[in-house]
Amino acid sequence: MDYLPYLISGLVSGTILLLGSVGFSLVRRIESFLNISHGQILTLGAYLGYTFNVTLGINIYISFLLSTLITTLVGWLTFKVFYKPIRNYGSLYLLFTSVGVSYILHGSIEAIYGVQAKSYNVTSSKVFEINGFPIISGTEMTVIILAIASVYGLHLILTRTLTGKAIRAMASNLTLANARGIDTEKIASIAWLISSALGAMAGIFYGLIGTVYTDMGWSVILLILSAVVLGGIGSLYGVMIGAMIIGVGMDMSVIILPAAYRPAVAFAMVILVLIFKPQGILGGEGN
Repeated sequence: MDYLPYLISGLVSGTILLLGSVGFSLVRRIESFLNISHGQILTLGAYLGYTFNVTLGINIYISFLLSTLITTLVGWLTFKVFYKPIRNYGSLYLLFTSVGVSYILHGSIEAIYGVQAKSYNVTSSKVFEINGFPIISGTEMTVIILAIASVYGLHLILTRTLTGKAIRAMASNLTLANARGIDTEKIASIAWLISSALGAMAGIFYGLIGTVYTDMGWSVILLILSAVVLGGIGSLYGVMIGAMIIGVGMDMSVIILPAAYRPAVAFAMVILVLIFKPQGILGGEGN
């Protein structure tokens, strides 16, 4: 029973990381580059949630919706303004541009909110117990349910809708997708909207279970990259598995290691898996 709280905490962390990683991986599949600015989209979503919830005193659920919508729009605008004009220049240009966009967003957030950590104004939720032993709070349970529901919703979109099938076709072969008459510009915009929405939600969930700070985007993007590599760069579902393994592994490691070693544990797991399976858990692309 002593280990159960760490396991539950890991499941919460894993589902939030899963949400952010899936959004990141979706753009990676469509655009074929690592969008480093995705971490700052998470940060923006978290801080907008704080603005609506604490600064403006709005209900947390409405704050969640408003901040997700605005952050989604900002993410889509970064695509239109910064990435779309240079898409034909290659992945390296897009990668360096994403680093620049990251610093723009990070600097803007820090200039507005300062460097002090922020907390949401959320009333204490009921804590569920087993034999008098606290297991999980209502807030944590809500985060897990919403995160899993969101990812499952994305799964349904990708497998049951024409738009989802177009996204998959574009991710598999852009040239062939164009030849079949798929509006790849429209599909790319939709993918960026979905990615930004998932990132915003992940950022808000981080705020709900902890604190919001300006450097969180840099920390989270490293964990997202770890999840992507661990699960398999070319596999969206592999990324989901990788995110859960990292989330649970980091929090369970606190049982025997200081909390400061949590990120090191994540990278150690990645290295260990890659030694035996260089393409990640679910294969992915050879490169």
